[in-house]
Amino acid sequence: MTSKSIRSVLFFCAFFVPLLSEAEHFTLDIRDTDIREFITTVGKLSGKTIIVDQRVKGRVSLQSPKPVSAEEFYEIFLVQLGVSGYSVVDLGNNILKVIPKQAAMLEGIGVEGAENPIPSASEEIITRVVQVTNVEVNQLVSILRPLVDNKSGVIASYTASNVILITDKRSNVRRLLEIIARVDKADTDSMEVIKLNHASAKEMSRILTSLIREQVKGQQLTRAVPVITADERTNSLLIRGDSQSKAYLKKIVQRLDNEVKTATNTKVIYLKYAKAEELATLLESVSDSMIKTEQSQSVDQSPVTKRLNVHIMAHEQTNAIVLSGSSEIINEMDTVIKQLDIRRAQVLVEAIIVEITENKTKEVGVQWLFRGDPNSSGVIGGAANFKNLGNSLLGVVGAADGGDSIPGAFTGSRGISLGLGRVSSGGLSFAALIKAFTRDSDTNVLSTPVLMTMDNEQASIHVGQNVPILTGSTAGANNGNPFQTVERKDIGIKLDVEPQINEGSMVQLKIKQEVSSLENESASDIILKKRVIDTTVMIENGATIVLGGLVDDDVQQKSDKVPLLGDLPGIRRVFKSDRTKRNRKNLMVFIRPTIIRDSETMVEISSRKYLYMKAQQMLQENGSINLFPEGSKPTTLPEWTGMGPASPHLFGR
Repeated sequence: MTSKSIRSVLFFCAFFVPLLSEAEHFTLDIRDTDIREFITTVGKLSGKTIIVDQRVKGRVSLQSPKPVSAEEFYEIFLVQLGVSGYSVVDLGNNILKVIPKQAAMLEGIGVEGAENPIPSASEEIITRVVQVTNVEVNQLVSILRPLVDNKSGVIASYTASNVILITDKRSNVRRLLEIIARVDKADTDSMEVIKLNHASAKEMSRILTSLIREQVKGQQLTRAVPVITADERTNSLLIRGDSQSKAYLKKIVQRLDNEVKTATNTKVIYLKYAKAEELATLLESVSDSMIKTEQSQSVDQSPVTKRLNVHIMAHEQTNAIVLSGSSEIINEMDTVIKQLDIRRAQVLVEAIIVEITENKTKEVGVQWLFRGDPNSSGVIGGAANFKNLGNSLLGVVGAADGGDSIPGAFTGSRGISLGLGRVSSGGLSFAALIKAFTRDSDTNVLSTPVLMTMDNEQASIHVGQNVPILTGSTAGANNGNPFQTVERKDIGIKLDVEPQINEGSMVQLKIKQEVSSLENESASDIILKKRVIDTTVMIENGATIVLGGLVDDDVQQKSDKVPLLGDLPGIRRVFKSDRTKRNRKNLMVFIRPTIIRDSETMVEISSRKYLYMKAQQMLQENGSINLFPEGSKPTTLPEWTGMGPASPHLFGR
């Protein structure tokens, strides 16, 4: 008998057990049979103990047009259970368990690893641990997850060990392992460093990158595009890619990295703002530094020296820089020049020097004198004379005795002087002089020196006189041919300033402010009065701050009196003279910087100063007496023309 037909499960069980043992083939014909009876029959035929979950229900229909073997029948059994939504779990010891697919992953499923063979194409549920060596497991899991049965299968990753856990049917696990084996391959890309001897690494990188971009344009890539990086410090190329791409690029580099004899180029660059001599010195230092740096990093120094060698010359008459060398170094120098040849900002510094002086002097006193007859044998006399009252009573007596005019003795006297006396044949025998004097003196000096300078440039302004001061004298032999030593000093207002514009609108100012004057010019010893401020400050653009100053309040009181009599109540004023003097001095120096970055700001500030001076001239002209004939008046400032040419009338006709 070569084939059999199964009409019912009971008939199949009773008749075909001997045939299964003999490994004969048979034909299946099962129709609308309870699945639990079908499972029981398979267990009896296969000799396995099959435990059926109570949730397993349904009916089975199965036909085989061709005869199948016992092994094939068991696989058909597993497939039929999978189609019906159930899975078989191998518990070991020839014991199977049939459960729903959703519960299969929670049962005691056997765990396999790399030491186990590749799973067979079976419907049995297993768990496989896969070690991944070259690919990140999270990325791989995201690729494989759609391929796992969403009912009975699950896939997860463990990044710490870089492993993947797969629970699914043996047939699907087998397929997933094949995919992992194809994806989990070592990256064949590697890095190679190519040292250039003549060519520029930056330029070579640009050429190769452009070449690769043209080759891959519009093509479907089958391998990764090589990456090229230039290391200018060592003049080397770093190429990352597969061996075929690296070999191709290396061959191109070898052909291009050759010494090329090029003619020396010359370029003239006209400067707009910088000074040619100063910029040429700086460029020479930059060139020397570049050569030393690259020579220290290069094994073969001759190509580097030729490539970076440049001659720099300054033409003072045209304020131009002449460069002679290779095109590469000339282009680099041209870039440096453009960054340095920029319009520098300027700073307008306005100083305000305010000096207020207040002097008050008050004097009051009485002088008196009496004497006997000078022609008598005995003369009795007395006097109270105070020097601080200026003209003394003794001077008046001397004038009277000498026949001079008594009013003439009060010439130059300050305040009011009242006198009383008696003149006898022997002269003035009695006199009394009362004097009172009060003086108030106020002085207000306001100076506003203004100075404009470039950023980081020192500037100075001096308004005053150069005064000769006697410092010594020497006489020759026998006091003949005397000569004097004279030193000249600058007296007046002097302002030295050096601004530095910082980031933003802050200005750092190094300032030296000096105000000097002479006192007692008619005296033999000249007194030089000087106030100096030397400091460094940080100021906001357009802000006004105080640099320093002095507040001085000097009070002097002097009292002259006759002993004992000057202390008697009621009459002490007759024998006493008082003098009170008070000097108050206030000196303050203020500063205000204004940053000027463009022509518009400069025109605005200049026009404001210009129109102010023109208005002052017109006020003085209108209020003065006309002493000049018509057409001979002093020239005043013309109308403001902004940045245009000055009016010729400013300098006369």
